Amino acid sequence: MGTTKPLVEIDGTPALAQVISTLRGAGIARIIVVLGHKAEKIEKEIDLSDCVVAVNANYKSGMASSLSLGLRTISPAATGFLIMHADMPYVTEGTVRKVIARAVKGAKIVAPVYNGKRGFPVYLSRSCVAELLPRLHGEVGARDYIAQHGDDLELVEVDDPGVTIDIDRPEDVIGG
Repeated sequence: MGTTKPLVEIDGTPALAQVISTLRGAGIARIIVVLGHKAEKIEKEIDLSDCVVAVNANYKSGMASSLSLGLRTISPAATGFLIMHADMPYVTEGTVRKVIARAVKGAKIVAPVYNGKRGFPVYLSRSCVAELLPRLHGEVGARDYIAQHGDDLELVEVDDPGVTIDIDRPEDVIGG
């Protein structure tokens, strides 16, 4: 991308701020933001005062270290968690609500699907953490864990292309 992705402007709002707004609008009360590269700059430019902020000093070791830190920051009272990326600012509140609604009905793992392609946010039950944590290394996130637990995965069809759009290149920014 050539810039700090959480700060990329989406309709005048930094991508990370947009993601937080979407989660809040969908009723998510406790948001854990894991920062790594340019953490201080992001904290200065985005109001994270209503979030739990964890700074990953080992971010260079790969995405898994950020996910691991986030999992270790989850409240002991939490029954589950969503994995959402700061570079996926086009996900809608409705999609987040649909994923959570399926989780509330007892699903262990939930992911949205748009046009046959699985996306984010992904929900995992608290019961997944103990087995997931030791598997997190380098750039391997929860994907392998989810693949090995396919019987527990429930897919939610959504009419939201944002679940599959991440802003890795300048041309990925819609209207940008």
